[in-house]
Amino acid sequence: MEIKDKTPTDPTASLFMVDAYMRWALLAAEEVVGKQGLNVLLRENKLERFIDNYPPELLKISGTITLGDYAQLCAAQLTFFGRAGKSMVIRSGRLSSKYAIEKQSGVYNVAAKTAAKLLTSGMQVKLVLDSIANGYNKLYTEKGQEIHFTVADRGNHWAFISMECPLCAGKSADQPMCWGRIGTLKESLLWLTGKEFDVEETECRALGASACVWEVSKTPKE
Repeated sequence: MEIKDKTPTDPTASLFMVDAYMRWALLAAEEVVGKQGLNVLLRENKLERFIDNYPPELLKISGTITLGDYAQLCAAQLTFFGRAGKSMVIRSGRLSSKYAIEKQSGVYNVAAKTAAKLLTSGMQVKLVLDSIANGYNKLYTEKGQEIHFTVADRGNHWAFISMECPLCAGKSADQPMCWGRIGTLKESLLWLTGKEFDVEETECRALGASACVWEVSKTPKE
């Protein structure tokens, strides 16, 4: 897989990232590649300032981390893993989601999980996607940034749409590269329903699309 920096520069890469999201991504990467492996990965990808210096676990934007930093970490993992990149990055995304589930009680809570049992599987999926999209939009809006996450009905699937995708901000690639989001969505759905759902990235900004889109099946896997 070939990943390059976009030219001209993608303004999305200059937007600021929520501190905790970068922290959880680093912790997940460390769990997958090990501490030493992550340090090498960070050093070789101009992210050495994060070595032994993870951002605080705050659901706030300090203005010190950009979407470009986050995308650089995602790209670095894909390069590091080579042919196993997709499966390993999905695993990393799932681990990152576990940290989010543990810490974001406003989005992931027992009451919502209990109420969701009364819904069809399709509406359970929509509940998860709406909660994630609304949570992201709220956090970024509080900092005065225009970030747009939406959910759309596409027949047998729900589409999770990111107009300013953090996973590929400032990057171009020869294939969709935002596989980490597949992991985060799968893990969030597993938390709510106890079941696995198919998730596939169908459009990617790194390939020139206007937004990154992940289609999520409305029915769980057998």
